[in-house]
Amino acid sequence: MKIFFEKRSVRDLRQAIEDAKAESDYTSLRDDLVDMFSDDQVEEIERRLDTDDFLDFLDQIIEEWSEEESNEMLDLMTERLGVIGIALTVEDEDEDEDEDEDEDEDEDEDDSIDEDLDAEPYEEEEEEEKD
Repeated sequence: MKIFFEKRSVRDLRQAIEDAKAESDYTSLRDDLVDMFSDDQVEEIERRLDTDDFLDFLDQIIEEWSEEESNEMLDLMTERLGVIGIALTVEDEDEDEDEDEDEDEDEDEDDSIDEDLDAEPYEEEEEEEKD
């Protein structure tokens, strides 16, 4: 089974993690994590778990998390889901930013080419011969 978190979901999760850290409220973080999964995904995860308890599974991940970075939480989730045969793919905002930067560079190069085409044609000046 594969689960995909798109950019918006990842952004929401990162915000939930920051809020949980600021408020020291990890129960709401667990609830936010639950909301990221569909009912079918939760059922499949529970089927593959020894304990059949998705909330306990998330609690273990939160307890293992060092409460430092949101990427660490995502890495732990990916790792723990991988152990039970579920591939979690996360669309990272950083990847899109890199792609946007590449596109911006390409556009800048295209603009400079266009500017060259718009320039006045080069004409050699004829030297006037003095008689």
